[in-house]
Amino acid sequence: MSQLDEYSELLNEKGVPLLALGLDDVALDRYAALQAVDLLRASSRSILGGDVFFEKEGKLEVAYANWHTDKDVAGASADHVNRSCDESRNYIESFPNRSGATPLFVIVVSKKEDTLP
Repeated sequence: MSQLDEYSELLNEKGVPLLALGLDDVALDRYAALQAVDLLRASSRSILGGDVFFEKEGKLEVAYANWHTDKDVAGASADHVNRSCDESRNYIESFPNRSGATPLFVIVVSKKEDTLP
């Protein structure tokens, strides 16, 4: 099974659908989001950024927090993959907890594999 297949399986098994907020996205708790970052790095997919939500008492709330990674114009794609994954990991790990609420992360992934020119 490829890392992208494992990523899809992770979304299916651990993901929290955001349909209640009118969004066709799936969010992951902190632990699963960090697993996702590792799988995306291994599959050479850059992370464009992400959005944060909270789950509190079974209800979803917008956290009004997000991150993004700009692509270096002159940089190699492999460098961008690593930088985007490092920045995403740091953001997810350092995102503060909120009493009684679980942070959930939506990861926005590059549609294509990044390779060196």
